Amino acid sequence: MDKAHRIDFCPHCCNRAPHTLLCSQHYESIGWTTADGDKMPYDAMYFIARCETCKEIIIYHSIEDNDFNSSELIWPSVGLDQTVPKEISHIYEEAVRIKHIAPNAFAVQIRRALEALCKDRKTKNQSLARQLKELSDKGEIPTTLSEASDILRLIGNVGAHASETDVHPLQAMAIDNFFKAIVEYVYVSPTKIKEFKEQMNQYNKAKKEPNK
Repeated sequence: MDKAHRIDFCPHCCNRAPHTLLCSQHYESIGWTTADGDKMPYDAMYFIARCETCKEIIIYHSIEDNDFNSSELIWPSVGLDQTVPKEISHIYEEAVRIKHIAPNAFAVQIRRALEALCKDRKTKNQSLARQLKELSDKGEIPTTLSEASDILRLIGNVGAHASETDVHPLQAMAIDNFFKAIVEYVYVSPTKIKEFKEQMNQYNKAKKEPNK
């Protein structure tokens, strides 16, 4: 039987290329309803594929329909958490597609994403350096992140101007990891804490209610 294929974006080589299905693994798992905590079993499938341009491995995941062509990319991830504002996510998703093939342009885009983050957090200063310092002073990012954010800003400046120094692919990888750490601190963690509290309250409330 011929192996299944799909044409999709490869996070490794940043090309839109054929992805060949190498193997799949079905499994059954258990979820819980948020209302009363009852068990809710479901079927799911992992798909391991190979990019035919760079030969790297890609992992997809599907729940219920178990179809390779409609499954969701889970590794390597290319997007940000859904709690991140759309404007910032859009800039980042454009950036990550050129991370390996154009590190200079990637650094510039990440600098733009930082500026969008500062705008979303309603900073009052004009320069990015002062905006980052303002976020640190307000406690929205820790001092260590503020200091490293300033380095990220400077690297973005290097990528934006003609220079004998280019942004190295290793720097682009470090920039990517660090920017995601900032996003995690500002948007993802607070949302997860809020959701955790709400889920605990819902569960405790359901436990206290008498059986109907």
